[in-house]
Amino acid sequence: MKRLVLTALLGAALTAPALSQDTPSPWVVAPEALHSRFGPDDQRGNANLLTPAKVREALALVREGRVISLAVPLSRDTPAYGWRRFELVVAQNEGTAHSNNEDIVSAPINTGTNLDGLAHMGVDGHFFNGHRGDAIQAVDGLKALGIEHAPPFVTRGLLLDIAALHGVPRLPIGHVVGVDEIEAAMRRQGIAAVRPGDVVIFHTGHQRLLAEDRARFLSGQPGPGIEAARWLAAHQVVAVGGDSGSLEAMPHERPGLLFPVHQILLAEQGIHILENVATQRLVDAGWSEFLFVLSPLPIVGSSSSWASPIAVR
Repeated sequence: MKRLVLTALLGAALTAPALSQDTPSPWVVAPEALHSRFGPDDQRGNANLLTPAKVREALALVREGRVISLAVPLSRDTPAYGWRRFELVVAQNEGTAHSNNEDIVSAPINTGTNLDGLAHMGVDGHFFNGHRGDAIQAVDGLKALGIEHAPPFVTRGLLLDIAALHGVPRLPIGHVVGVDEIEAAMRRQGIAAVRPGDVVIFHTGHQRLLAEDRARFLSGQPGPGIEAARWLAAHQVVAVGGDSGSLEAMPHERPGLLFPVHQILLAEQGIHILENVATQRLVDAGWSEFLFVLSPLPIVGSSSSWASPIAVR
């Protein structure tokens, strides 16, 4: 199994385009800026804002007792980039007279609904809080910033319906969501403010493409851009989510960039990213504000976690 994983990873790395001296810098963050405001030993980032007071504030939003799952189904048909694919094998134990089933999963964790940890994306070989990639990376698990350091998320969730703001079911691929759209969506939906410790989720309608053209779904996406990422960071959110495979607008805002929103949120600010969120369910329910609950799988040394977030009201 390790040999298969290593082969896939090496293949992906070898097929990536090399950067020449004439190529614009892919980085929007300086490696020396990757320091946590929570101290030199911090491995949680903005998740430190998930205090008991924040939990109590979020629990006050529950009035009806309704629960909505925000996870997409995981299967071999789940859309995934490149070599990624989810595989499940169910083995029946003959020793129990075929009265026992057990499951074996082989898949990149960044498939389906998943939570990017703070070591998922770095800047020029450096990661959140100054960790060097060559110092923390190991085949059997990261030596720092593993997803096991992420706490359970029990907090206030906000859905920003950017598609409805523009009066369309789906934003076009490459649409960059800016601060003006965030603020306009908040006014339209009656959201007074984004507060420290919140989770903000963008609805772009991109998942509608799955029923029409799977290849086009994977070819690019709408999503927040650099300006929006800076705004969200200034408002001290703990996580940002969306209804696409990598949250941010693709193609990126200018040629040569390499996931700039990931750089800002994960590496610089310590803000987790939630991908492939089933946002249409919140739109159908008419929910803009809700209790958000997610408990990452504590896979020691993993850079990310599969996620099954829920919204409660």
